[in-house]
Amino acid sequence: MAPATTSSTSGRRRVAVVVVVVVVAGWLGWTALRQPALPEFVASGEPVELPADRDFPAVSLEQFEGMLVGQQGRPVVVNIWASWCAPCRTEMPLLDEAARSYGSEVVILGVASKDDPEEAERFLDELGITYPNVFDESGQIRVALGLTAYPTTYVFGADGQLRARVNGGISEQRLAGLIEDALR
Repeated sequence: MAPATTSSTSGRRRVAVVVVVVVVAGWLGWTALRQPALPEFVASGEPVELPADRDFPAVSLEQFEGMLVGQQGRPVVVNIWASWCAPCRTEMPLLDEAARSYGSEVVILGVASKDDPEEAERFLDELGITYPNVFDESGQIRVALGLTAYPTTYVFGADGQLRARVNGGISEQRLAGLIEDALR
């Protein structure tokens, strides 16, 4: 009788372990797929023009907000990146292509943060990025937007309201879908 009891106890333990693993895996999957909560960010202030072609100015949070205010009436995609970020290198050409494809209908604005300004500028030149980019010298922009990962893409509607955030790299299809939603 003792061997049968040991065998049934061992079987129950295995079932319990499997159940725990399935529950934890399900919870992790659900958490990973959930849309992240959007930060409570609303741009305000006086309108500020976007940087001229190939300029890469350091800007304050106030200036960044002014850039968003100055673009109200069309969607703005803000991508926070760093030159040391491998997924940034992959997605920036996609953002550049989107900027060319959508033309004046949509604004793509890059924000380099937590980076060396000279390295960031070299990175832009190396990739041949043509859409406007600024440098978050103080880190206030990333803090205000609640940045948790590099890269992160934020989509603002034509009304200036933050509509979506994508932590980590973004695919061409996801970017196109978010832009199309913001154009409606």
